[in-house]
Amino acid sequence: MFPFLDHVIAVSPSPGQFAESLAVCMEPPFGNLYEALMEQLAEDPDVFRIPGDETGAVGFGEQWMRAMAELKEAGRR
Repeated sequence: MFPFLDHVIAVSPSPGQFAESLAVCMEPPFGNLYEALMEQLAEDPDVFRIPGDETGAVGFGEQWMRAMAELKEAGRR
């Protein structure tokens, strides 16, 4: 899942387009996720940005993927 999300993030120039691309690729099971992400984005346009990180949504996605990989690895131990 995460390599797919990495690709979608790489080709999506904005958090809004990332959310739209994700929804199109994963409908209908993730339709509610799209709605929740769009609500969060409307409330805070910087929700998918890490403070002080100039890479924006891409940096957020990369950090998220690293965190998930670390959790997976920790679960194996």
